[in-house]
Amino acid sequence: MSNSFELETYSPPDKHKRPDVLLVAPENLQRKSSESLADKFIAEIVALVSQSNLNHWVHDLSAFHTRHTKSTYINQVKTWLVNQFKSFGYTNVGLHQYNREGYQLGNVICSKQGTEQNAKILILCAHCDCIMENPHDAEARAPGADDNATGVSVMLELARILARVDTEDTIQFIAFTGEEQGLWGSTAYAQYVQDNNINLHRLINLDQIGYPPNDFSIIVERDEGNQVSNNDQPSQHFGNLMVQMAADHTNMPTKLGPIYGSDYMPFEARGYVVIGAYEAGHNPNYHSSNDTPDTVDYSYVADVARMTLAIILYETGALMSLLSVRDIAARCLNKFPPISFRRDIYGGDDPQIRSLREQLKLILDNC
Repeated sequence: MSNSFELETYSPPDKHKRPDVLLVAPENLQRKSSESLADKFIAEIVALVSQSNLNHWVHDLSAFHTRHTKSTYINQVKTWLVNQFKSFGYTNVGLHQYNREGYQLGNVICSKQGTEQNAKILILCAHCDCIMENPHDAEARAPGADDNATGVSVMLELARILARVDTEDTIQFIAFTGEEQGLWGSTAYAQYVQDNNINLHRLINLDQIGYPPNDFSIIVERDEGNQVSNNDQPSQHFGNLMVQMAADHTNMPTKLGPIYGSDYMPFEARGYVVIGAYEAGHNPNYHSSNDTPDTVDYSYVADVARMTLAIILYETGALMSLLSVRDIAARCLNKFPPISFRRDIYGGDDPQIRSLREQLKLILDNC
C-alpha cells in the first residue's frame, strides 16, 4: 500500500465552523406516490429501523471510557464493532491497518458482497473515535454520544437490516478512526481505494446526527467545489435523491449544504462522488465531556436512518436483485412460474418481512 497519504494533511475537523455557504431548502419537494413496486419494497424495509437498537448502541459506544484514537480503548472499540458486524451474519469483517505519527491504527470494514459480477461499491461510513475539551488528552472521560456514536449506530442498524436483503452493488460499512486528529483513517483508506483501482461508485458519510433544531430538519451535504470539479454534479444529484427519500419515508425536513470537515473529504479529493448527513441543530455539548447519550434525540436519529436506508436500497439495486424487470414482466404475462422467495432472506416469522412477502406476491398475482 502506498504511504503517500502521509503527505496529505487535514486540520482537525470542527463541524461548528461551517463554510460561508447558505443552507437552502429544497424547492417544490413533495412526497412521491408510493404505489410502485419499488416504493412499496423500500417502504417495507425502511419500516424495520429500530429506534430501540439505535438508543442501545449509542449507550454502548458511549460507555467506553473514551474512544480517543491515541488511547488504549480504541482497540476495544474496534473489537466490539467487529463482533457486532459478525453477529449480524457477516463473514467479511476485518481491519484496514495504517500508520500515522508512529501509531499503528485501523479502520473497521464490513463488506456485503453484491449479486452482480464486478459489482460497484457503495461505502456507508462514520467515524468511531471521539475527543473532549482538550483534544490531546487521550485518557480523560469522553462519551462522544452525538459525535459520533449516533453515526456509528445508524451504520450498525442498517448493516443489521441489509444483511437480509440482496443488493446488486457491494456495500462496505466502515468505521473510521483518527477522524478527530485530521481524517487519518479515511485518508489512508481513500488512498488504498485509489491505489487498488477499487470500483467505488458512491460514499455516504454520517457524522453527528443526534441533535435536531426546532424544525427537526437534517442537512444533506453535497460537493460544491472543493478539490475536484467533475464530481460536483453527480454528488448534487445523489444528494437530491437522498432529500427525496427523506420526503418519501420520513416527516423530517431537509436542508442542502456543503461537505466539509469530515471523512468524505479525502475521497472527494480523489474524484469520488460523496454526500453526507449532518444535524441542523447547534449542539452545545460538541467535543466535550457533556456529549452524553441523554442529550441525543433518538427519534431524529431513527429518521436519519430511514432516509439513509432508503437511498441505499434505491442506489444499490436492492429491488432488482429480488425481481428483475424482465422477470416481473414475464410473470405478468404468465410466461414464468409464480414467484418464489428466498426463505433465508425473506422467510421466517418476522411480521415485517412476512408483510413484504405477501404484498409483493399480491402485486405480482394481480399485475
